[in-house]
Amino acid sequence: MVAEGKRKRRFIISVVGLLLVILGVLWITVIFPALEKLPLDLDEEFDFDGTFTVTNPLTGEVDEFPVRIHREWKANGTADGALLINETMTFTDTDTGEDVTERYADPSVPAVDRKTREFNPEVDERGREGSWSPPPRLGVGDTFELYHPSARGPLPAKVVREEDFRGLNVLVIEVSGENISLGPNPEAYNMEEYLTEAKITMWVEPSSGTVVDEYSLVIRSLDMTGLGLGIEEVYRSVVVYAEETIVDLMDTAKSAHTMLLWFRTILPWILIGLGAVIVLVDVLVLPRIRARRE
Repeated sequence: MVAEGKRKRRFIISVVGLLLVILGVLWITVIFPALEKLPLDLDEEFDFDGTFTVTNPLTGEVDEFPVRIHREWKANGTADGALLINETMTFTDTDTGEDVTERYADPSVPAVDRKTREFNPEVDERGREGSWSPPPRLGVGDTFELYHPSARGPLPAKVVREEDFRGLNVLVIEVSGENISLGPNPEAYNMEEYLTEAKITMWVEPSSGTVVDEYSLVIRSLDMTGLGLGIEEVYRSVVVYAEETIVDLMDTAKSAHTMLLWFRTILPWILIGLGAVIVLVDVLVLPRIRARRE
């Protein structure tokens, strides 16, 4: 009876060790990847500060004013595996306090793959392609296609370097596109063509993919060579994250970095290591100890 009890205890110990190893492997391959996806209850807000410059190409009149932009992302269910996100923006002329949202806002409902963060063009209301935001686990030299509304399509993006951003290690991503045709201007009998140039720099915490700061330059021009007038700039925007948004995102990135370090790396390997040690002790060490005692 004593020998049988010892065998049962050894069996239980081995099973516990194997279960810990299996749990650690499942955590790495199944459980954590599910936690890393965009949340089904996504609800985020951002503020931007910048300057808009609007030029009348015929009169040369220039209207330049500072602007505050407020953007909200709120999950609105799923469709065919894609997360639907209500995206709304408000624009305020901070000189006058006038709400100019009607002139510049373009609300939409992106349909995004929760894992890759790429648009699902089969579901997206505008058939958009490319990445909705920087994908996770990027490294220096990596490239991807980032959708940008000013271009009405994806633009080439590249991780150009690592640097310290307010004490946080970040990746610097540069996105750019020039002479992007947006189609003819119907108000000029299609003899004018809208062109866009965009340059975006993003500072991204690599573990979580949190964008902690962003600089965006967008220039829109009219190609009026068909009218013998050349190419004239009609719109320019320079926009950056507001300071309070940077502070909030820095806190989010730091918390996410610590959580991911523990739950993506340390915890599963503790489980695997502990389980392996238990099994090895039960299989190799304990029998020798018992043999010596006998």
